[in-house]
Amino acid sequence: MHRFPSLPPVLALLAALGAPAWADGPAFSFKGFGTLGVIGTDTDRIGFRRDFTQTGGATYHGNAETVDIDSRLGLQVDADFNRAFHATVQWVARNHAGDFFEQNLEWAFLRWRPRDDLDIRAGRIGADAFMLSDHRNLGYAYPWMRPPHEFYALLVPYHFNGADITQRFALGEGYLSVKAYGGYSLNQMSSLLQHTRDASLRTVLYGGNLAYESGDWRARLGYAQVDTLNDLGQSSLYQTLEDPWVNLLWPGAQSLIPTLKVEHKQIHYGSVGLAYDDGLWQIQTEASYAGSSNIQQFPSLVSGYLSLGRRFGHVTVYGLYGVAESLNDHKTLPKTAIPLASVETLRSYVNTLLDGIQADQQSASLGLRWDVYENIALKAQWSHFWLGRDGALYWTNPEPPIPTQVNVWSVGVDFVF
Repeated sequence: MHRFPSLPPVLALLAALGAPAWADGPAFSFKGFGTLGVIGTDTDRIGFRRDFTQTGGATYHGNAETVDIDSRLGLQVDADFNRAFHATVQWVARNHAGDFFEQNLEWAFLRWRPRDDLDIRAGRIGADAFMLSDHRNLGYAYPWMRPPHEFYALLVPYHFNGADITQRFALGEGYLSVKAYGGYSLNQMSSLLQHTRDASLRTVLYGGNLAYESGDWRARLGYAQVDTLNDLGQSSLYQTLEDPWVNLLWPGAQSLIPTLKVEHKQIHYGSVGLAYDDGLWQIQTEASYAGSSNIQQFPSLVSGYLSLGRRFGHVTVYGLYGVAESLNDHKTLPKTAIPLASVETLRSYVNTLLDGIQADQQSASLGLRWDVYENIALKAQWSHFWLGRDGALYWTNPEPPIPTQVNVWSVGVDFVF
C-alpha cells in the first residue's frame, strides 16, 4: 500500500532547515502570462481538444469552447529567502475537466540550492518528462499555437506532489543536467471511456532525465514509470459482464474484464528530444514510446513531431509535422450466441471502448508568429489532420462515420507580464 506525505509537512520540514536565515523576510516577485485564442474546424462529427485534461472540443458549428481550448491565464509568485532557499507558486486558469482550483495549481514547491550546481525541490512540481515540461502552458515560449498535438495531447500529468533532485555538470562547451524525481499524482481528465464525461486516475510516478545544452543546441533523454492506483469507475459494466445470463448469450463476456481494468498497472514512458535555435533558424523534434502491462486500456504507442521555423525580423514562419500510432493489434471480441438486440448493443459498446483508445493520426501544420512587442506575440496556425481507423483517441465526442481528414484553424495572442 502506498503512503504519501502531504504537502504541508514536506514544506515545513524544508522551511525549518533554513528558518534561521529568513529572519529579514523573503523578497517577493510577481509575474504572469496568458493566451487568448480562437479555434475552429471543418467538421461537426468530432471535437478537437488541446489535450485530455480538457472538456468538450471545438467543432464546425462553434460554441463557447472554441475560445477556451487555447485560452489561459497564469499567475506566479516567487519568494527568495536567501541564496539557498526559494519558493514558487503558480496557478493557471484554463479549461480543465477536474477541480478548477486544485487541478490548475501547477506549482507550489520549495527549492533548496546547497551548491550552485545542485537543486532539491519538494512540493507540487511540474512533471518533467519532455522538452516543454517547464513551459507547457506558456504559449509565448514557443512558436506554435499549442504544443504538437500528437506528442502532447495524451500526456495528462502536468504536475505531481513529491520531490526531485537535479545535479549539473560542466561537460565540454556546455552543461549536462541529471534529474531524478518521484511522487504522487491525481489526474482529473476527460475520460478515455465513452460512457462517462470525466475520470480521476491516481498514480505514483517516478523517473529521470538527462539534458545537455551547448551553444545553440539542446538535447534531452528521459524515462518515467507510472503506477496506477485505481480503476476508472466501470463497476456497473463489470457487473453486467459477470451476469450468468449475459455469458450464456455472449460466451466469454466475463473474460473481457481483465482487459478493461486499469487498476494496479504500470505505464513505461521513454522520450528523446533535440532542439536548435541560432536566432534565425528554429528546429525542434521529439519522439516517445509508451508501453503498458495492460495493452488494451493503455495501448503501446509511438509518437513524435518535427518543427522547422525561420525568423524574418519580428516574424517567424514555421512548419510542423506530427504522428502518433498504436502498436497493438485490435482485440477480436467473441461473437454472441443469440443475436438479441440488448446483447449486441453491449458487445458493440465494449468494442467501441477498445477501439476508441487506439491512435492512428498524422498532421501537417503551417503557421506564423509576429512579435509585435517584446512581451506580446500574435499567432495564426492551420493544421490538417489525417485520422485512420482509430483516429478518435486524441479527440472528443466522435460521431460515426468519423471523418478521415479534418482541418483546424486557430489565431491568438500570447503575452507575458
